[in-house]
Amino acid sequence: MALLPIRSRVLLFMSTVQQANIDDAMNALKSEYGGERQFTRENFVDHMLSLQANGLIDEVHYELDANGELCMYYAINDEGIRTIQKYLPKKKRLQGSS
Repeated sequence: MALLPIRSRVLLFMSTVQQANIDDAMNALKSEYGGERQFTRENFVDHMLSLQANGLIDEVHYELDANGELCMYYAINDEGIRTIQKYLPKKKRLQGSS
């Protein structure tokens, strides 16, 4: 089965949770994309920031993690949901939510 582009899959993942940080998204998608060269923390930061800049997810809060690093949490918004409904085939939406 063909994989969605990873940024689309991150957005689809965000539609299945109330909120998530980068580690949450990476952990959730590791079984599908973990073998891809693009599966890096740096790329996931870029994906989240791009989704936020395009108005598809919102920053909901932040905190310092156990290592003292800033950890941002995001949630999908109405525009993100509309984008999924408009551009992702229903079959992919159902597979992404399982």
